[in-house]
Amino acid sequence: MLGGKGAALDRLIGWGLTVPTTGVVPASVYRLLVGMPAVEDLLGRVRAGDPVPAEEVDAVFAAQDLPPTLTDRVVSVAAEVAEGRTLAVRSSATVEDLDQLSFAGQYRSLLDIDPEDPEILLRSVKLVWASLWHPAPHSYRSTLGVDDRDIAMAVVLMRMVPARHAGVVFTVDPGGTAGAARIEAVEGLAESLVSGDRTPEAFVADR
Repeated sequence: MLGGKGAALDRLIGWGLTVPTTGVVPASVYRLLVGMPAVEDLLGRVRAGDPVPAEEVDAVFAAQDLPPTLTDRVVSVAAEVAEGRTLAVRSSATVEDLDQLSFAGQYRSLLDIDPEDPEILLRSVKLVWASLWHPAPHSYRSTLGVDDRDIAMAVVLMRMVPARHAGVVFTVDPGGTAGAARIEAVEGLAESLVSGDRTPEAFVADR
């Protein structure tokens, strides 16, 4: 229901750690959309090996209309989460980071989305869903033998914070230092870090 990222954030909140105010569009809503005929046809092509461009995938997902009761609920939750700020609309796939595989940077997340514009908000959610079937992540899953027949995508709605610095913490150092965590950070938002566009400052610390 919550996807990998959503479930991890739920655990952090349960442990009493500080997490920006968050809501989740559950994977069940994604499954409703991908059951629509146009999306079923698209995914049939993708699974058959047709290299459908990301732009076409985006267009098909964005063109689908969800039931008004669901769209109204998404808009309502987004407003409650944002409380006057903008939102991060983040991917939370049911197959995301596994014990031996990382999907970091494979799926789309969108920042500074205005929750008071329902059209932009709902389109952003659909574009996050669409990224599950872009050529690069689909090829990555296929190459690694990941069964994606039951894969789904929840979407995390998270209040943006005015970060001076942001980054990523690896609780196991990818560089191989035993018993250490690795912290990588950049000034401002971390989008440029996770996309690989900036070289971060890196720190290794004992856990």
